[in-house]
Amino acid sequence: MEKHFLVCVCDDGAESYSIMFMRDFFNFPCDLRLTLFYVAPQNGSWGVSNSITKGTNLLKKIKDNFLANSFCSESKVDIKSTTSRGAIVREFVQEGHKGLYDAVIFGQQSLSAFEELFDYSIPSRMIWEDINFPLWFCKYPHEIPKKDVLLCLGSGAPSQRITDHVGYVLNEDAAHSITLLHVHNRKKKQKESSKFLFEEARVNLIANGIEESRITQKVVEGSNVAKAIHAEALRGHYSVVAIGRDFHDKTTKEKLLPESVSAQLLRKLEGAALWISK
Repeated sequence: MEKHFLVCVCDDGAESYSIMFMRDFFNFPCDLRLTLFYVAPQNGSWGVSNSITKGTNLLKKIKDNFLANSFCSESKVDIKSTTSRGAIVREFVQEGHKGLYDAVIFGQQSLSAFEELFDYSIPSRMIWEDINFPLWFCKYPHEIPKKDVLLCLGSGAPSQRITDHVGYVLNEDAAHSITLLHVHNRKKKQKESSKFLFEEARVNLIANGIEESRITQKVVEGSNVAKAIHAEALRGHYSVVAIGRDFHDKTTKEKLLPESVSAQLLRKLEGAALWISK
């Protein structure tokens, strides 16, 4: 089944990271459809008309580069530009909902130490939006191509959603295996055992068409979940780290320093794409 992805293009030059990821991760890139989407600032320094023209030209250049380095036909890649009516993030959210895409994808620059503490980038703002579609964030990969997905499990609906998403995306691409990861913290009482989480995820993946031989599982000990996931991602050289996330409003503390696992991974994860299902 063809998967349709929205690749969001910003003015930070990071869109090439998401295009590189799409080109190198999928074994059969022509089973995909891409829509490249650019939002021109409402009060751009060049004026609205010129900003749209600039964005359209940028999309055409990205499209041409992608087609020149993949097996996809021109009919598989669409371009779309619009002008922001306010916050650019809201335009991405609205297009993501309207287009019923299988995922909405961003390239992401690496951050300085200061930016890690106070990051107001579009990717960082997107994870706080009330959305019902998966987000992918692609930083510059250290090694191309890489393989396999690290699927991080926890309790509840977010973990089930990301498992379903991973199964759906990879059900026709046997080039990648899936490692189920649970971070066990001995100091905390956890709602569900690793065994239960693994079995639940395995059943979900198989129901989505993933062969059981492609699924492995791993438990690591750690009181800092994000740190443990990051360490395993580096050790295993995965292409993707996938994790679920609940929607909630920022607390006062989170407005100063977001500390959720997905927010920490968004800031610190290098060399692998981050998939978040909400």
